[in-house]
Amino acid sequence: MVARSLFDFLTICANRYADRDAFVFAETRWSYNHFHSMVNRLASGLAKLNLLPGDRIALMLPNLPQFPVAYYALLKLGLVVVPINIMFREQEIHHVLQDSGARGFIAWSGFSPYLLAAVQTLDECRHRIFLQYPPDAGTTAALPANTLDFDALIAEQPAAKEVPSVASGDDPAVILYTAGTTGLPRGAVLTHAGVAASVLSCWEAFRINANHRFAAALPLFHGIGQMLTMNVPLAAGACCVLIPRFDPLQVLQTIARERVSHFVAVPAMLHHLLAEIKTIEAGASTAGAEAPATDTSLASLQALIVTGMPVEDSLRQALLQRFGVAIFEGYGLAECSPLVSANRPDLTNKHGSVGKQLPGLEVTIINEKGEELPPGEIGEIVVRGAAVMKGYHNRPEETARVLSDGWLHTGDIGRTDESGYLYLVDRKSEVIRRAGFPVFPLEVERCLLAHPQVVECAVIGLPDGTLGQEARAYVVLRRPHAATAEELIKFCRSQLPAYKCPRTIEFCAELPHGPTGKILKRLLRERVAPAQNRN
Repeated sequence: MVARSLFDFLTICANRYADRDAFVFAETRWSYNHFHSMVNRLASGLAKLNLLPGDRIALMLPNLPQFPVAYYALLKLGLVVVPINIMFREQEIHHVLQDSGARGFIAWSGFSPYLLAAVQTLDECRHRIFLQYPPDAGTTAALPANTLDFDALIAEQPAAKEVPSVASGDDPAVILYTAGTTGLPRGAVLTHAGVAASVLSCWEAFRINANHRFAAALPLFHGIGQMLTMNVPLAAGACCVLIPRFDPLQVLQTIARERVSHFVAVPAMLHHLLAEIKTIEAGASTAGAEAPATDTSLASLQALIVTGMPVEDSLRQALLQRFGVAIFEGYGLAECSPLVSANRPDLTNKHGSVGKQLPGLEVTIINEKGEELPPGEIGEIVVRGAAVMKGYHNRPEETARVLSDGWLHTGDIGRTDESGYLYLVDRKSEVIRRAGFPVFPLEVERCLLAHPQVVECAVIGLPDGTLGQEARAYVVLRRPHAATAEELIKFCRSQLPAYKCPRTIEFCAELPHGPTGKILKRLLRERVAPAQNRN
């Protein structure tokens, strides 16, 4: 199947699966027919705002059914969707709106203080549409001045009127802003054909069918959540069960109640789920017959798709023991919308690897001269295929640095084995250079996580006048004082060469995380900088 846009999938599913669940949210169920109608009605309302194909519209909504409605309505009109991290505040929101040149936004009214402050100096961002949720939270009159009501925009339009899609394959569809590990986020421009190719690739790789049900606990503004838990199920006629925020108990209850088959997560989420199950079962054992009937078996689960960070051995074993389902580790980035490789049902699952390249993509490893390296050699991961971004929005020089002859230079370090499985080593920008030797933080972190008292850790490089850089580890223990720094350093030295071992260890109650559970090393580096400036 060749798809020019997501609407090639949606149109088929709206006809073939008209009465089946497309989305479930709490007690609300939206059939494919109802969802398709809502998309057309919102598109009709937006068409009256004199927006032009190619105009950018920001989308700042939690995991509510209105997110996919707005997303697909914007795409149908040839408008470019700019999802905004719902954890962003005034400064970051201003940057995304200004950098993208957004003509407006669609957002939850609860974010209005940050959004309205962010657009004070952005006159071109004139279309300001707010969703009031829950519905009884207010009326149109209660909205800020010069704004529109999302629900009213839909209600004013006739039902069942098909709005033709005006987008073509090479037109921009989505601008995904990267996490911004260094400096402000950059917008990766994904085309309609590229997004469709990515969806088809994931659909084929994970063998999704209309009977599957996905739990959307990862935020939809993020590439992984958006593609794997929203767009892929919609393409296959499957169901997306929306979870607005990650609460372990709510997730467990939702998976059990809705018979979820696929859960897409990052390792931190899975740690929390297992901890919640232990708490529930301990409480049930104590309370006996009076214990609440919470299903922790999750018998409907067929697969866990895990990205963002490696799954350490202890977590993998705990998950297999508890659920006994396949654990598919994958690797991706915003610039590739978003998966590059994955373990999957048609492959032998190799723990420690991130599987093989997805259908339609080419992946290879190169050295600093751009020469392809043989299996086993460590170098930069480069990717080519229809799902690769068109470039960074309004950043031609940065685009030229990462795109060459169709190859995306990911900035990630890895290797392949003789069978073509990909193994991540680290981010190129995070490699620590100690006395001329490369130290890969991910390797050190995997070593620390093998210690029975370590729950979570992050390793960064610190300047060292003699050696160039030294490694510092930030560690969260299972309980306070369960291990000493000296003990952990000694443990590392038993597993790694001395030059790779952290010189200092700082214990933390918790580490800073992004919305998908990824550890924000940038914030750890910022902790160090003020202290260095004082010395």
